[in-house]
Amino acid sequence: MREAGDDRLLDGPASTKFDDRGGGVLPEIEPAVTDSRDVAAALKSVVFPILRDAGFARFRARAAWRPGESAVEVVDFHSLGSYLGSAVGATSHSFGGSVGLYYKALHAVPWATEPVPEWPEEHACHARRFLRKSLFQLWHRRPDVWYVNSKGSNLDSVVSDVRKAVVEQALPWLDQYRDLARALDAFESREDREMRSGIALEMFGGGLNSLARAEAASALGLACGQPERARAAWQRVLDSPHYQRMPELRQEAERRLALI
Repeated sequence: MREAGDDRLLDGPASTKFDDRGGGVLPEIEPAVTDSRDVAAALKSVVFPILRDAGFARFRARAAWRPGESAVEVVDFHSLGSYLGSAVGATSHSFGGSVGLYYKALHAVPWATEPVPEWPEEHACHARRFLRKSLFQLWHRRPDVWYVNSKGSNLDSVVSDVRKAVVEQALPWLDQYRDLARALDAFESREDREMRSGIALEMFGGGLNSLARAEAASALGLACGQPERARAAWQRVLDSPHYQRMPELRQEAERRLALI
C-alpha cells in the first residue's frame, strides 16, 4: 500500500502529484532536470560493465561493439529525442534498445567492392533484434520504450531493467546468430517478427525471397561452404513474381548467380 505523500511508486511523470485527502490528482508543472546525458551516464555505470565482461571492446555514449571473426556485434540505446518522444507520448530522453550483427561474409562475395566497416552502426546490421522491457510502466506501455520521467526519479529502476534485458535477451540472441549456419537458416526461412502490430522485434533485412535476403543468404551460404544454397538464394529472387517487372534487379540477380 502506498504511504501517505509517496508519489513515486506509480512510476509516473514527475509533474503528477496525488492528493492524499481526496485521492485525486493535482496537476503540477515542474521543470525537467534530467536529460540524455544523465541517461547515458546511468547506462555507462550499470549496463556497460556487463557488456565489457562479455567482450565488447569499443564504447560510445550509448553504443558498444564486439568484433569477432565472422561478425561485428553492436548494442545500441537510442534516445527518442523531442520529435519522436512527443509522437509516442514520452520524454525526449526516454529510449529504446537494439542489437545487431554485421556479417563480414557480405564483403567476401565475388561482387563485393567495399571493405568491412570497422564499427558499423546498429541500423546497418544485417540481423537485428529490438529489446523488450519487462518493467511495467503505467504511464508508457509501449514495450520497446523505456520511459524516463522528466525528473529522472525512475532512472534507477529503468537502467536495472535494461541490464536485465541485456543479460536475458541481447547477449543470448547475439550468441545464437553469431553461428553462421544458424544465421543462414534464419535468412532463408525465418519471417521478421513483431512484439505487437507495428513494433519490430526481430529483423533479417526484409521479406522472405527479397533481394536483401538473397544478399545475406548467398554470402552466408558461401561462407559456410554451401554454394548451392548461395545459388538458390538468387534463384528465389528470379522466381519471385515481385521482381518480374523489375528488369534491372533481375539482371543484377542473374549476374550474381553466374558469379557463384
